[in-house]
Amino acid sequence: MAQSGSGDVATDRAEGQRVIVFFDGGCPMCRREIAHYRRLKGAERVDWRDIHTDPDTLATAGIPWQQAMERLHVQDGTGVLRTGAHAFVALWRELPGYRWLARIVSVFPGLLWVMDRVYTAFARWRWRRRCRDGVCRTS
Repeated sequence: MAQSGSGDVATDRAEGQRVIVFFDGGCPMCRREIAHYRRLKGAERVDWRDIHTDPDTLATAGIPWQQAMERLHVQDGTGVLRTGAHAFVALWRELPGYRWLARIVSVFPGLLWVMDRVYTAFARWRWRRRCRDGVCRTS
């Protein structure tokens, strides 16, 4: 499976392939955000996988647990694995109420770069907090 954290977000989809969102359901902030997305029109087309309660789901995508816990991962409709801000754009493309935002980010590529840098800083902070809560694995 191809992995990408950068570049153009593909919009073509293999027949019947659903977007998969791998998220940390043990993180209260992440859980609230994902709950928001799940209430939206189009959310039924997304496969939502809580890696906190079911870490084995990562095996099918070949994502190491800690890597998945450190950053949002989304497997887009073409099978490409996206991380960080790129993952959000792949998700937004699936949700009619957010497609406009995905288009804006795609039109201004520098914006996606900035968003990813901001997300990376946030994700590091969030992961340190999760580690303090005892979530990090030592093995």
